[in-house]
Amino acid sequence: MHFVTLKNGSLGAVVENQLVELEAASIALDIRLPCANMWGLLDGSPQLRSDIEAIAMQAYEQHIACVNYASQLVGSPLPYLRRNVFCIGKNYADHAAEIAGKMGISADLPKYPIVFTKATNTLIGPLDTIPLHAGITRKIDYEAELALVVGKAGVNITKADAWSHIFGFSCYNDVSARDLQKRHSQWHLGKSLDGFGPMGPAITPTYGKPISGNTRVTCHVNGQPRQDAALAQMIFDIPTIIETLSKGITLQVGDVIATGTPAGVGMGFDPMRLLAPGDKIEVAIDGTLPLINQMALA
Repeated sequence: MHFVTLKNGSLGAVVENQLVELEAASIALDIRLPCANMWGLLDGSPQLRSDIEAIAMQAYEQHIACVNYASQLVGSPLPYLRRNVFCIGKNYADHAAEIAGKMGISADLPKYPIVFTKATNTLIGPLDTIPLHAGITRKIDYEAELALVVGKAGVNITKADAWSHIFGFSCYNDVSARDLQKRHSQWHLGKSLDGFGPMGPAITPTYGKPISGNTRVTCHVNGQPRQDAALAQMIFDIPTIIETLSKGITLQVGDVIATGTPAGVGMGFDPMRLLAPGDKIEVAIDGTLPLINQMALA
């Protein structure tokens, strides 16, 4: 089951390619819906989530308030971010190698996770247009990533407990302005332009269990394959990331953690294959719904 946010801001669920509008389903079934939106779901208890899943399954089985899933019916699963997205840089060895020469940085693998953030203004949803920001940047790149959504707050979380703090995962595109990234000798400005954080279309619960290392993250641009890697290829695995981020910093419910991108980004090619007006980018991760966005037209 996947949880989504409908265009009207209400909570939905996708079951076997059927989109269940939960508010309408609960009315038709004469069952009280325990929360109205995604933030209510994240802030609620595991029992609340189970109750909502039961409503979704009953509606699906009786085909009540169901339509065939289409990404144009949903927005970003999180209507807004409560604080910046935590991001992990250079977390796949092949990606670290491909960007080293292009950005004039060390090709050595990091000894500790490299952490930066993207501002809250970056968030957009599926099929939303990624702005060109003409006059500000001329080198826009894609980065397909698995994003985690925190479901239980915590500080100083151990690796053994890491998965119990995760609500679920989603597709994420860490869109980057490479010229700004290089010019300012840090990553925040080049990563934080408006609309540079497409996410969704769903949050898929993990139920406290690890995501398989065989899970693949892929990216296609205009239908052409660009990125393809398994989570097992990460330098720092998800428990290590959670442990590192939570050392002295309380992870809060709804925090988004982008876990790094594999090799195959546009700047890694020779010549570079950066994004152009009208390009369509699809990020896909095994087990959840794919994320599609298009660059704005010139």
